[in-house]
Amino acid sequence: MTSSALTALRELLDGVPSGADGVVAVEEIGRVVDAARVRVAGGLDAAAAEALGFASPVAAVATLARVSEKTARARLTVAAVTRVDRSLTGAEVPARLPVLAASLERVGLDGAELITRQLGAVQPHVEAGLLAATERVLVNLASGLDASGSHPLVPESVTSLAGQFSLITAAIDPDGARPREERARRRRSFRAGSPDADGLVPVAGLLMPEVGSVLLGLMEAHRRTPRFTENPEPADDDPTDTRTPEQRRHDTLATIIAAAARAADAPTLDGMPVTVVVTTTLQDLADEDGRAGDPIGTMAGSPVPVSRASIERFIDNNGFRVVTLTATGAAFGISTPKRCFIPTQRLMIAARDGNRCSVPGCTSPHYALQVHHVIPWRHGGPTHTNNGILLCYWHHHTVDTGPWKWRMTDGLPEIRGPGIPDWTPIGNTARRIAAA
Repeated sequence: MTSSALTALRELLDGVPSGADGVVAVEEIGRVVDAARVRVAGGLDAAAAEALGFASPVAAVATLARVSEKTARARLTVAAVTRVDRSLTGAEVPARLPVLAASLERVGLDGAELITRQLGAVQPHVEAGLLAATERVLVNLASGLDASGSHPLVPESVTSLAGQFSLITAAIDPDGARPREERARRRRSFRAGSPDADGLVPVAGLLMPEVGSVLLGLMEAHRRTPRFTENPEPADDDPTDTRTPEQRRHDTLATIIAAAARAADAPTLDGMPVTVVVTTTLQDLADEDGRAGDPIGTMAGSPVPVSRASIERFIDNNGFRVVTLTATGAAFGISTPKRCFIPTQRLMIAARDGNRCSVPGCTSPHYALQVHHVIPWRHGGPTHTNNGILLCYWHHHTVDTGPWKWRMTDGLPEIRGPGIPDWTPIGNTARRIAAA
């Protein structure tokens, strides 16, 4: 491109307004450029790339265009089905997807790659005439036209089109959906790796469609759980919630797993409910001079030391048992659970506070909440309903570092924090006081 052409293009782009209209205008120009990118990339076949000293056409395009190999591969994939070739005799060979080739400037690279991939999946076993008709329908949809190509439609995103394209290509596949379902069953997987240096356990896998649908639905249901506050506000507006979307999804998954572990028909492990097993000593636990971050325990299945603060939180939720050892170190006996709120106490606290987390506006469901000692047990706080509140997984994690503070007054919980500078009753307690 000559310098004058580049200057004219820059002037054109400088005149485009910012905002929604500008985004649409620039993308129209971008799709025209995309079509040119595909065309020129298609001229770099294996022989041309080798002559330039590159190992492959993908490497050549990626290096020359200064783009990722993924982008280079996409351009070459679309070029392969939209370029006009010549046979050994010199005769012109039409493009494999001629309708797409003629519409590249309207469809753009992302849409063109999607159409190429969808048609390529069914092409080996679909009759040519039906494949050509399907190509025209897909191109019209990606171009924002109806099936006939004569009436404009409201443009859709490529992500939205992907779902429609999958349905259309599946409908023309003579094998139906069964092969896809069989492949999905064979590929389903779930893996949990070894804890890393911070104790985080990596997970990966591929969920069957129905399993993924239920999981995503549960996460969305948790996100949308109704609030039972006087002035409900969207969770996204909570200035104290600094979690990223990924961290929120993790905490939602933690809630779902905890609820599943507590279910009445949940399977046991070695005859006991599945739970977190952490080991420490009574001496370390009772050390009044210890810091919250002191590593005083170990967790079964993890090589990472556990801090005093985390152990206190675990004990808050599940209590602890004392294992007595002899002088030689042999196990002598084990106590009944200590410092543990029993189920009836938990029900009483839930009824008192309205079956909700004690942080204003928190939407966590009641069955996933954990009981917390307002006055710490190590400071003489009793395991009694008059010293317990319910907190969700995340707020229990941040109880010592977060902005919210609690106290008990005459057996009733009070809170102060962002937007609540004075000690104020919470939950059903507040409503009963207001009614009185």
